[in-house]
Amino acid sequence: MLPLSSFVGEFFRNPATVGSLISSSRELTDKVTESIDFNEAGCIVEYGPGTGVFTDILMQRRRPETVLVLIEVNRRFAQLLRQRYTGQPNVHIVHGSADETEQYLRKFEVERVDYVVCGLPFSSLPRRLGWRILEHTQHPLQPTGKLILFQYSLQNKKLFNRFFRQLSEAHVLLNLPPAYVLVYEPIGEKEE
Repeated sequence: MLPLSSFVGEFFRNPATVGSLISSSRELTDKVTESIDFNEAGCIVEYGPGTGVFTDILMQRRRPETVLVLIEVNRRFAQLLRQRYTGQPNVHIVHGSADETEQYLRKFEVERVDYVVCGLPFSSLPRRLGWRILEHTQHPLQPTGKLILFQYSLQNKKLFNRFFRQLSEAHVLLNLPPAYVLVYEPIGEKEE
């Protein structure tokens, strides 16, 4: 794992893009990853991998041919992730914003995504940016993919429900702060 000092320092530099002061607990990572079928996943995208807590689990459990795309807006975290994961097969690290996901996927010749793991702090993101991120998540996930969100509040559920159909919700108390894990599937074009 990346140094705690890096995580804390980046939180205080830009709390709007780093969702929590403390990295995620094992209970939270277990709850987030339990919805992923690692035997079938062809592509997993992670928004905001930060210090790599979830990335480590994804790396350990994925098949070597599963493409893993890590999109990190924080330059320092992106550099640290590159140092850590460069050279791993089928791993792409992007320093950029999740609202450009489709552009990154085209660059890596990925047509469909099976899972998006997202811990972006939608509560502190500008509303328009949140909409764009969800739009650029919905399209590559259709028709059978899943968006797995972990959030520290439920205040953005209406926004999520605009683009996705909720499949499950869990509250993970053994995390600081406690977090919600929300699993969604894309809404089909006929239902919009």
